[in-house]
Amino acid sequence: MIDRDTLRDFYDDYYNALDDVRLDDWPAFFCEDCIYRIIPRENYEAGYTLSTIYAESRGMLIDRVMGLTRTQMYAPRTYRRFPGPLRIIDGDAQGVRTRHNLLVVQTLIDKQTEIMLSAVCHDIVVLGNERLQLRERIVVSDSEMIPNSLIYPA
Repeated sequence: MIDRDTLRDFYDDYYNALDDVRLDDWPAFFCEDCIYRIIPRENYEAGYTLSTIYAESRGMLIDRVMGLTRTQMYAPRTYRRFPGPLRIIDGDAQGVRTRHNLLVVQTLIDKQTEIMLSAVCHDIVVLGNERLQLRERIVVSDSEMIPNSLIYPA
C-alpha cells in the first residue's frame, strides 16, 4: 500500500506544478486512462454524470492544456490552491482512495483576491510507471455557480 508521506509528497508536487503554472507538467500526474471531472455537488450526490469539466484520458488533459496555453485569451491572473488535510479512505496493492477539501483563489493584477472554488476532491491514486499517478480525480464543487474564468485545473 502507498504510505501517507509518499501521498503528501505527490499532492505537494501536484499543487506546486499548478500554482507555478507548469501546465505542461499537469497531465503526467494522471494515468493514460483516467477520469478527471469537476462536478457540482448536487449532480454528484444525485448520481448524475453531468460535469462542468470532464476528461476521460491523459490525451484529453493534454488537449485542455494546449487550449489554455495556445488559444485562449484572458486577463493575467494567479491561482493558488489550498488543499485541506488528506484522508485515506481505503487502499490495497492496486491503489489508494483519498479525499481532501480544496479551496482555489484567484488574483487579478488590479483586483482583490477572490474565491474561485470550494470543493472536495475524491481521488484514486495508483503506482504506475514507477511513480504515483491519478487514475481518477473527481472535484465536487460546493456551488453550481462556478465562474467562467475557472479555466485552470483544480
